[in-house]
Amino acid sequence: MENRGVTLIELISALAISAILGLIAVPTMSHFIQQQQLRSAAYNLYHLLVNARATAISQQLRVSVWNQNGDWRSGVELFIDSNDNGQRENTETSLYTATDHENIHISGNRWVANYVSYLPNGRAATASGAFQAGTISLCKSGLNDKYQLVISIGGRLRLQKSPSNSCP
Repeated sequence: MENRGVTLIELISALAISAILGLIAVPTMSHFIQQQQLRSAAYNLYHLLVNARATAISQQLRVSVWNQNGDWRSGVELFIDSNDNGQRENTETSLYTATDHENIHISGNRWVANYVSYLPNGRAATASGAFQAGTISLCKSGLNDKYQLVISIGGRLRLQKSPSNSCP
């Protein structure tokens, strides 16, 4: 006897098994995508700050990264800070602009709440000239991890992942 195909019962059974497996995989994939979005935002901001420091050293100029609207997630701008105030004026050269990070909470503590500024020697400094050290935290609602960009007294950066109890 020749086999000319599958029966309707076999086809329905295969579709039911596929649907069940799909339903199990969707929540896991959604969680994975959210984790990757957070990780990507953290690494993008890390590399932007590393680039700002390297540019300040190589060009022997003060270079700053600021959050344009007082909120790190609304977008950031890397620029040559010719008047040393940590805010971009129309006369200052913009080197890079990054768009917003949707649904990711990004906040800096007091010293890095609005900007990070690098001197020609690679040290981070405030507008008044004092050393600038601090932590920028990134988290996403529904995830148990957060990323922290830690800026040391010498201006060096460290990216670390840590558990998060809650995300605002």
